[in-house]
Amino acid sequence: MSIERTLDVKLNVKPVFVAMHHDYVFEGPCRFGSGVGLTKDFDLKINQEIYAAFLGDVETYVAKEVNLLEPVFIDRNEEFAVTDAMLAKMAGHVEEVDVYLFGQAGRGFDVIIEFAQRYKKPVMFAENALHITCTAAPILARGLEAYPTMCWEDTVEKLKLLRVRKALQQTKVLLAPRGNSNISLSALDSFLSLEKVSDVLGVKFRYVDVHELLDQTRHVAADSNHTTPGVSGLNPTDAEMKEIYALTDKMIAGAVECDMTRENVLRSVMAYATVKKFLAHNECNAFSMPCPDACATRRLNQEKITPCFIHSMLNEEGIPSACEYDIPALISMVVLMNLANAAPYMGNTFPTLLKNGKRVNVRPTFFRADQSQEQDIPELGEQENVMLTFHSVPNRKMKGFDSAESSYALRAFARDAEFGATIRYDFKKDIGQTITMCRFDPTCSKLFAAKGTIVGGVGYTDKNCSEGVFFTVKSDKDFFNKQVAFGNHVPLVYGDHLDDLIALGELLGMEIVTA
Repeated sequence: MSIERTLDVKLNVKPVFVAMHHDYVFEGPCRFGSGVGLTKDFDLKINQEIYAAFLGDVETYVAKEVNLLEPVFIDRNEEFAVTDAMLAKMAGHVEEVDVYLFGQAGRGFDVIIEFAQRYKKPVMFAENALHITCTAAPILARGLEAYPTMCWEDTVEKLKLLRVRKALQQTKVLLAPRGNSNISLSALDSFLSLEKVSDVLGVKFRYVDVHELLDQTRHVAADSNHTTPGVSGLNPTDAEMKEIYALTDKMIAGAVECDMTRENVLRSVMAYATVKKFLAHNECNAFSMPCPDACATRRLNQEKITPCFIHSMLNEEGIPSACEYDIPALISMVVLMNLANAAPYMGNTFPTLLKNGKRVNVRPTFFRADQSQEQDIPELGEQENVMLTFHSVPNRKMKGFDSAESSYALRAFARDAEFGATIRYDFKKDIGQTITMCRFDPTCSKLFAAKGTIVGGVGYTDKNCSEGVFFTVKSDKDFFNKQVAFGNHVPLVYGDHLDDLIALGELLGMEIVTA
């Protein structure tokens, strides 16, 4: 069974061209020309030329970005009739269409307006500012979706945003709760209502008990799981174990450094493979599970896994996967992944203040018992407005799904028992690069968006949840004061996508908060 990634979602666009011809030869206040230029044959000829040019531009600018449906040509005369047959022809198989892309020659404004009223589908206009303004205004005034654009490049950008909205609508999240299906102990800043998330963004949610999931990460008889005795589970089969062994060896061989035993890496690969089976089985394309809730049961210690490797591997395959059952972070990752065509990275995000030359609130997670939490980070110097995002879930496709895999190390999460494979990435290599981040608020009515510049990294040679990236922002105080209304984890991607985020937030009806 395959997983239908949100990255593979295509926007179905139907080009429609509305043209008008004159049946009679005359001049008037809205009819200019002379001689043959006033004839019906001339109008028909010119309209076909304009239509051909429209289709050519659609092919040049739009075809590679969307799934183009069969174009429609509508011809009318100066009686200005709008018929049911005309509107039905324009609609085509309306249930398949995401956006109607209109071109015009002559007066077709009223046709498009009535079409928008009847079918209530998004309509878009291409590169004819004179016609666009008088067509879009009455459609927008009626509370219907219209996307006027000044040029073809602008058209493409708006289509990309509409594709991201469709990707959200086709997101099906598999959640593996322990005690609460809405929040985790470490994600109390999650959405207040998942029903509202479905209503506002179209995201769907499916569930599997975390203990049933953990049972099925074992290579045992599929009907021998403790939580579902006698029920055939999704445990790895003998044939799948061969693939799991091969991937384990490939990950170890490909690492610049690997500080783990093959056996402990294998357990993490088995967990990742099992989650993929659950995703496919439940027709889902995004994932999250709790950390402290599951950790407190001691099952993760018993199974010798942590979720980190699962998240890293899924994200780099284009399947959003978030730490700690943080659902707003997960949905934010869907957005970032589809905007940037790159794998996101998420973690705890907060300012790292300077006090007497020390980064006083760099969390003690990074340091062992014999080290001070006021540990200095020398390479940062005394830079101001430095933020930190840390979690041990980087991946090899943060520079883009079309780019080569980044180099990495494999290190354990558990310091003493050395289980729980984590991919380690040296963020110090990327000093000077731009990142963009976002997060939805708990009410699913606001979107926080910001960008920064990488200035350092931490944790590459360490174990535990100690991997992190330092970055500067305009004002750490402003960032923090706005972030507190949204929550802890603020996922990020490489590149400057802030303008797209703002435009997308507006398209989704979100209140936009920037820093």
